[in-house]
Amino acid sequence: MCSIFVVYLCLQFAALMSEKFFSLLQLTKSIESVIKKTYIRSYWVKAEIAKLNYYPKSGHCYPDLVEKENGVVLAQIRATIWAGQFKQISSKFLSVTKQPISDGMTVLIRTTVSFHPVHGLGLHIIDIDPSFTLGEMAKEKLVSIEKLKNQNLFYLNKKLLPALLMKRVAVISVETSKGYHDFIKIIDNNEWGYSFFHMLFPALLQGEGAIISITEQLNRIKKVKAHFDVVVIIRGGGGDVGLSSFDSFKLAKAVATFPIPVITGIGHATNQTVVEMVAFQNKITPTEVGYYLIQKFHNYSVRIQNAQASLMEKSKQITNNEKLKLVNISISLKASVQELININNTKLSTVTHVFSRVATNFIVVKKVSFSTLVSSLSHKPNQLLKVHENAILQYQKSLETSVKTNLFANNVRLSSLSEKLHLLDPKNILKRGYSLTTHKGKIIIDANKLKTGDIIENQVYKGSFTSKVQSVNKK
Repeated sequence: MCSIFVVYLCLQFAALMSEKFFSLLQLTKSIESVIKKTYIRSYWVKAEIAKLNYYPKSGHCYPDLVEKENGVVLAQIRATIWAGQFKQISSKFLSVTKQPISDGMTVLIRTTVSFHPVHGLGLHIIDIDPSFTLGEMAKEKLVSIEKLKNQNLFYLNKKLLPALLMKRVAVISVETSKGYHDFIKIIDNNEWGYSFFHMLFPALLQGEGAIISITEQLNRIKKVKAHFDVVVIIRGGGGDVGLSSFDSFKLAKAVATFPIPVITGIGHATNQTVVEMVAFQNKITPTEVGYYLIQKFHNYSVRIQNAQASLMEKSKQITNNEKLKLVNISISLKASVQELININNTKLSTVTHVFSRVATNFIVVKKVSFSTLVSSLSHKPNQLLKVHENAILQYQKSLETSVKTNLFANNVRLSSLSEKLHLLDPKNILKRGYSLTTHKGKIIIDANKLKTGDIIENQVYKGSFTSKVQSVNKK
């Protein structure tokens, strides 16, 4: 068919080329004529919806269709679905796939090809096969599961050791969601008074934007993970509609590798999504998630109560055992003390008897010794007086002799010193012709201290005179 179209187009172009020029309308009309004659029926085409471009006011839809390979766009075209057809197609698609038609879906469309001189080439979609998209979604789900298992990520979050009490809760949900408000009501108003701290991290929970939105909130929570014990992803209502994003490998990997437990309650009972499979726990509804967290408090409370009962029983048992031991020790101690008292009484009686006998003997011996001492002392003083009288007499005689000897020696020495003093008397020296020379009242012993003309005084034995120095012999 393509070869016929090419040949026909070439013939039309050759016909136009015979003219000197042709108008744009002529060219586009020619292309339109070729398209109409070539693509005369509808075709099934596989494509990805890059952007749905649905306009609620008119009801019309203008999808941008693409084909990609490794992220590179190989083909792209604009399509049209008129309001009546879109309503019918969308309803059938939703009932089969449980998902609304949305951006990013791979679909099998039945379309006709058209060309308009003003609007250009386009496709007119008359049907979409929902079973094909369902198969693509199931295929994507299986691929996500296989990749997670091959990378040993599938059971990571399930293997985490949870906190004994999951009381600090990070909630990923829509703030206006009924499921979110039901969850908060259950944990905040529980009849046992269990206290929870919770913080909402708002995110989209369906459609293509849910993958990015939930992943971003998980990354935010990861930065403050020390402040939380658990993450819950909950949404209310909607059944199975809009859950294809929860089969995404990217989102499932973010949940599986999250460092604290993740609990899901996204509101459907069958056909678990990949995110629910890899989560630490999966509950059908947000309400069940709330009751699950409360049950954790119950479980811990039961453990505390059991421990308390066990502790009280053990304490009672230990107390009874110790009381019995104390009674036995008291009886044993009483018997031992009585026996010790008896033994010591016997020893005390023996010691008292021995002490009495020894004391009596000691007193007798000391009395004899004292009598002997008294007898000895009555004669001893007279003997000692006589001995000391004789000694005193001897000391007296010796002292008198010593005094006389010292007195004689000192007299002789005194006479000798008196003789020497008499010879050294200045008068006696002056008698022998010596004189005493002074100058200004000072005795002259060095001629060098005199000078010619000095008046000096001379003292002789009898009288004195003055003289004037005529010369000084310094030698």
